[in-house]
Amino acid sequence: MAKPVALIVGAGIAGLAAAWWLDKAGWQSIVVDRAEAFRVGGYTMTISGLGHETVKHMSLLDELQSVAQHFDCNIINDCNGRELCRVKYVDVHGGGLDALAVRRDELARLLAKSLPDSCSIRFQETVSEFTEEGDKVRVVLAGGDVIEADLLIGADGFRSQIRRSLWKDSEGEFLEPLGYYYAAYNFSQQAETQNDCHSFNRPGQLDMLFALRDKGMTGMHIWREDQTLSTESSRDKFDILRKITSQSVQQVRDAVDQADKAGALVNMDSLTLVTLPRWSKGRVVLLGDAAHCLTLLSGQGAGMALVSAEILGKELQKTPDVLEALRNHEAKLRPSIERLQARSRRMAAWFIPKSTIAYYFRNLLLKILPYSWIVNFHVSTIKSEIELL
Repeated sequence: MAKPVALIVGAGIAGLAAAWWLDKAGWQSIVVDRAEAFRVGGYTMTISGLGHETVKHMSLLDELQSVAQHFDCNIINDCNGRELCRVKYVDVHGGGLDALAVRRDELARLLAKSLPDSCSIRFQETVSEFTEEGDKVRVVLAGGDVIEADLLIGADGFRSQIRRSLWKDSEGEFLEPLGYYYAAYNFSQQAETQNDCHSFNRPGQLDMLFALRDKGMTGMHIWREDQTLSTESSRDKFDILRKITSQSVQQVRDAVDQADKAGALVNMDSLTLVTLPRWSKGRVVLLGDAAHCLTLLSGQGAGMALVSAEILGKELQKTPDVLEALRNHEAKLRPSIERLQARSRRMAAWFIPKSTIAYYFRNLLLKILPYSWIVNFHVSTIKSEIELL
């Protein structure tokens, strides 16, 4: 009997994990991605809680640990570079939480390496159109191939082409801008920060610099922005970065200059939640940021993409009824996603206070609160938002 076929759009964390779990459910997957190859760079993220459990279920924990980043402290400074406090990474993520800090591209490469022979990946390819025909989805690829799939999965990120096709003119109703932009980039330099992450705060802005395992550096910036920015080219992005960091400490301005000279690739976009009323229509389902972008403020986007793929694969294994499996997948995952999106809304105001008064009040709290209180706040917040399904 022939295996059912899933066409997956997007060779990122969500798409690759979905291909892995669908194989366990007895499916064959075809992954397409418009890029020429796997994307390089990307910011460092923490895989913890449910996402960490999924990595263990995939027997990938040892390999992921081998490429993990190791940080000692997050040193939080004010806008003049004066230290407010430092929080030890092990105190937060070792406080009853299993966690690994990894670069997005390294996690993607590890997932791709683990894919079975039942999965193929086609780069420089995307979907031109798709229509449901009975119990199949007829997908026409840009290259001309036509694929009769049993399931079409849109795992093509926050600016999902598949989501736009599903929701058409009403898509904008389900995008919730938080009023911030972010930028992240990696560049080669002997790290001056050892194994520490340095955070520099200004009203409406957060700049972060931290060392990478390969001796390179990562820069990350989050700032309040009320207008839509044009980020078509690298030149546009570095012009924006120089403007928003013009009042930042010299260390941050130097990092932007060095990244520009090194030709670093900058990932820049708005922090926008995706709050769809449902994640599937018929035999078309959205996964990861395409379905429910959490923004990096939640700290759980990649982890929940892994979890979503696991749930989907297990539901498809339980029943031959694809539509039932999609309903069960969403029913199990949506409560956790909604809690994490609520957390993103709250965290923006705490980490990047908009007003000067709020900024100085938050800094005062960081200076006077006992260290144990600060650690317990972070640990309890993460634990309360990531509950077992």
